Amino acid sequence: MQELINEVRKQIEYVGEGATITKETIDKLCIKKLDSVIFDLTDNLGKKNISKALEVLNNLIYNKEPVQKILITLYNHFKKLYIVKLCEKNNRNITESLNLKPNQTFLVSKYKTQANYFKEEELRNILEELIDLDSNYKIGQIDLNIGLESILCRYC
Repeated sequence: MQELINEVRKQIEYVGEGATITKETIDKLCIKKLDSVIFDLTDNLGKKNISKALEVLNNLIYNKEPVQKILITLYNHFKKLYIVKLCEKNNRNITESLNLKPNQTFLVSKYKTQANYFKEEELRNILEELIDLDSNYKIGQIDLNIGLESILCRYC
């Protein structure tokens, strides 16, 4: 809660008294969490905007986000999209399948939108490639940055 209060104060100080806080000022000043940035990355992938997707990835790396953590977060995100795709196909409850808490149910529509960018087979292939990348990175066969960029480019 304190983190949110600090972010709101920062916005108020930036725009000044009586001014309006806009999306642009929020994007400019607020520090985004890795999970929310992964949503941006996936949106760009789904919209086939490779330059924006790579820009998001490179910004994460530039901001010293560990590449291994990016890989794990991407894998977990695509796994959720794959689960959503399977739930829709088999008429299952997405909220239960993703183990979302009651205050996280708003994520269902975001996951559905992103899952619709991809075919079920594409999501499965992305997951397999991310697993292979992790394995090949650990045995020294590929650089993680190059591997991530390659996978992103392949699915744009």
